[in-house]
Amino acid sequence: MDVEVVSSHEWAERIRRLLRDLKITQSGLAERLGVSPATVSRWVQGRNEPTAQTYVALGNLSGPPQAAYFWERAGMDFSGMPDAHLRQTSSSLCVSLKDFRVVTSRKMLRELAGRGHVAAIPLLNVTAYGDSVASRENVVLSEAVVEDVLLAPLDWCPHPENVIGMHLQGDSMVPVIGPGSIVFVDTAATDRNRLQQRLTVVAHRDLGFRLARFQRISGTDLLVSAHHRYPPLDVSNASKWKVFGEVLWWVSRDTEGCAPAIRA
Repeated sequence: MDVEVVSSHEWAERIRRLLRDLKITQSGLAERLGVSPATVSRWVQGRNEPTAQTYVALGNLSGPPQAAYFWERAGMDFSGMPDAHLRQTSSSLCVSLKDFRVVTSRKMLRELAGRGHVAAIPLLNVTAYGDSVASRENVVLSEAVVEDVLLAPLDWCPHPENVIGMHLQGDSMVPVIGPGSIVFVDTAATDRNRLQQRLTVVAHRDLGFRLARFQRISGTDLLVSAHHRYPPLDVSNASKWKVFGEVLWWVSRDTEGCAPAIRA
């Protein structure tokens, strides 16, 4: 009978503890994180350490106070990031940056994790396009780098372990979302039957990520831009166009007032 090697690494023990706390199997954790069961097994055995992005997701899964360990293990550089105050929002339609708090220190991270009701959202160096310009390279998400991390109210994240931030370029979503915005995507929301009229990011192996409003008309799946200059994009071929996730909210800069705002 094969005996699984148990690692003395603290991070491996923390993952084993998370499995016990959540009362799920390694396969169950793998499914929630979008990785293979073999990958989780290697973590538990201490053979391979999770990536920074995975550590953020593990923190979101574990909740306070254990979340702080995983978030710190992500190795984020929080120096020089702006500070704002985290408070509960009274509106889900238009709120200010005061409803978010960007992590500025590991001490602050531990304090916030202890309060609960927050999720850490990694901002990746990945760009979705809102126009016809093809991306310059085929981005492999597993190789993406975490640029920053943002703490958001937990009730804004249906699947907190699956929410990521990414950049948006192009003007096809003007005036809804402007170029240069940051969009936050629930990568667990990929069921085409549930995305009707929702802002959606789809991925193509050669054309990268595209963002627009998903519409199903007469059996045809389309991405419909907000700008009339851009024609609908047919994404019916699921083997070529994979639904990456639903856009939950986004951060845009007010071009008139030069102030950032968050909208959902």
